[in-house]
Amino acid sequence: MTINRKKSQTASAPRRLPRYTSYPTALEFDSLDPGLYAQWLKDLPEGPPISLYFHIPFCEKLCWFCGCFTKISNSMEPVQRYLEILRKEIHLISRITGQKKVSHIHFGGGSPTIIDAESFTRLMDLVRESFDILPDAEIAIEIDPRTCSEEKVKAYAKSGVNRASFGIQDFNPHVQEAINRIQPDALITDNIRWFRDGGITDINFDLIYGMPRQTLETIEETVVKTNGFRPSRIALFGYAHVPWMKKHQQMMDKHHLPEQGERQAMFELASRKLQEFGYQAIGLDHFALPEDSLITAREEGRMRRNFQGYSADPATTMIGFGASAIGSLPEGYVQNSPDLKSYVDSLEKDVLPARRGLKVDAMDIMYREVISTLMSVFAVNPWAIAKKHNITHDFAAEKVDLEKLVAVGYLDREGTTYGLTEAGQPYLRAIATLFDQYFPQNSDIIDRCVHESEG
Repeated sequence: MTINRKKSQTASAPRRLPRYTSYPTALEFDSLDPGLYAQWLKDLPEGPPISLYFHIPFCEKLCWFCGCFTKISNSMEPVQRYLEILRKEIHLISRITGQKKVSHIHFGGGSPTIIDAESFTRLMDLVRESFDILPDAEIAIEIDPRTCSEEKVKAYAKSGVNRASFGIQDFNPHVQEAINRIQPDALITDNIRWFRDGGITDINFDLIYGMPRQTLETIEETVVKTNGFRPSRIALFGYAHVPWMKKHQQMMDKHHLPEQGERQAMFELASRKLQEFGYQAIGLDHFALPEDSLITAREEGRMRRNFQGYSADPATTMIGFGASAIGSLPEGYVQNSPDLKSYVDSLEKDVLPARRGLKVDAMDIMYREVISTLMSVFAVNPWAIAKKHNITHDFAAEKVDLEKLVAVGYLDREGTTYGLTEAGQPYLRAIATLFDQYFPQNSDIIDRCVHESEG
């Protein structure tokens, strides 16, 4: 198969660099007919397992740094109403797909810990009735330590949860005050004890750098305390300050936000300390202990990048449930309505709440693997991947820029494989845009690496 597609060369305002948890990215999504999504679900192949994602868009308190789709609720009534509608969506989709095998389940938000223990148990019971959850499936849940409890953890363990991802962000109390997320060390200690006593020992920590009041000293303090809890995985994310999109982030504007040079120094310090403590760096922003399954998946070439970051999940299909949830299917991407009323109205009419998405073609799928490979192992042979997909493509435009990056020391080349050097690693996302057929290619790649924010 020969496919030719020109990259956009039109001038446009600078775009933030994608994190490439999908390709094409969600920026390219357009309106999508729910009927088309239903057909995609019907056409899912028999045999291969799938993944499920459940979005719980509620929190008790608003964290000022947050970029997620969530609503603040001091009452359980709207949460319970939402769960009933979520159950409708599970029934509707399982009727379309049949009882598919499931290898991975992820509860995200918002904050899934806002759900009481009994309601979570009922939800998981329905999921098990509707799908065939494999015995070795990973079932993960995102944890807000402030709304978790020992009773809830017991419900998680009883329901089969085997991985918990803690939203730590930063241990420094002054930083916590600046971002409106107060969670004392003693609270984290209690939470970790509940999970480990309950047999849930695969624990992730999410940390963020580049937030107000953070310094190299506070970053080092957070990393040292993190190591004291010894989570199996750590995600180290750069804070994205987008107050024009998330108005509540303006609450932090009175504080100094670290500049790009400070941010990079914070990341490098945290990365170095974590590796000194025995964690191995994985891809763009993840770290794991040597015995973690993600390390094994990377070594065996099974690690992939998806909407949850880096994953060892073998499934290539993920179905998203809940308002704003995104799914990935062989034919393309789909996103549910982020508007709660629209989401509820659709399901009360037995209509799938899908509103946006993107149908992918053979070229998209090929470039997706090129970008995912580069993001995962810091090296890629695009010609070999194109051949694997039966696509004849010369990558002429990309090769010109790749060779520029070799000349300045950001990449090295062995045959037709290009790999990031240590100097090039801070610019991974900028370099990945070379292969993005939707990203405006109207600036020199060196300028893009040096001048565009990696935030």
